[in-house]
Amino acid sequence: MSLILQLVISGLSVGCLYALIALGYSLTFVVNGTLNMSQGQLVMLGGVLMFGFSELGHLPFLASFALAALIVGLLNLGIERLAIRKFDKGANSIEWVLSTIAVGIIIQDVALYINGPDEGVTPSPVGDEMLRIFGAGIYWKEFIFLPVVGILLILLVLFYKKSHWGLWLRATADNRTAVEIMGISSNKIVAVAYVLSGLLAGIGGALMSTNYAVSVDIGLPLGLKAISVAILAGVNNPKGIVAAGLILGISEAIIGQYISTAFREMFVYGLVILVLYWKPMGLFNARKTIVKV
Repeated sequence: MSLILQLVISGLSVGCLYALIALGYSLTFVVNGTLNMSQGQLVMLGGVLMFGFSELGHLPFLASFALAALIVGLLNLGIERLAIRKFDKGANSIEWVLSTIAVGIIIQDVALYINGPDEGVTPSPVGDEMLRIFGAGIYWKEFIFLPVVGILLILLVLFYKKSHWGLWLRATADNRTAVEIMGISSNKIVAVAYVLSGLLAGIGGALMSTNYAVSVDIGLPLGLKAISVAILAGVNNPKGIVAAGLILGISEAIIGQYISTAFREMFVYGLVILVLYWKPMGLFNARKTIVKV
């Protein structure tokens, strides 16, 4: 019983990371139908920067965390300007897909050149203390993923519903032409969405670096898992994305323990194929709502 509980808690932690990255995909896709295919590499970069600022630069934990998230957020803005906006030529264009894949390769190669192939773990401010729940043990630094994702989801909901920028984001997602007619620059709205997406990637990477060894080659698999979560949930449903991320994380942990780690990957991507065939809009796809501005 304690092993199952430990696997569930560990799976929830990993699932929260998947959900954070997938929420970044959702933020941009619902606004203008594009996403950054190098999002996984941005998460990796957030982790590498967190480790570098904290361990090599000897900056305080919170300062390292904020800097890592901010740099990744601004970098994603640059990616939107140079690798997406310039190549987004309508619904049937794939140029931006190829350009962001290329950006991901560049980010990984630059990180490899500067950081090398070595792995690094950032010491957590909560240390290596363990939390005991019904006989199952989990590190506090791993458990902290759950409240962080919960808080971020609440903040995103409040941002969308209570702020002018959130209102404009929702309006742009519903009717970009109408927003332009009202005198609001849709390009600025898209840019804000990409900054927020980058911040989520940076936060996810910084948190990840306190739990797992971060290396330059983790970006692509993380990005693929996050895309899988977005597909399973429906890319326009943030709550569904969080649920799908948690379910996927738990499933991976249990399958890896009782069957094999190889089958774990087969399960994830096989499930994605089934969902694309059966419910291509996602299992938790949300209906589009009209936003009055």
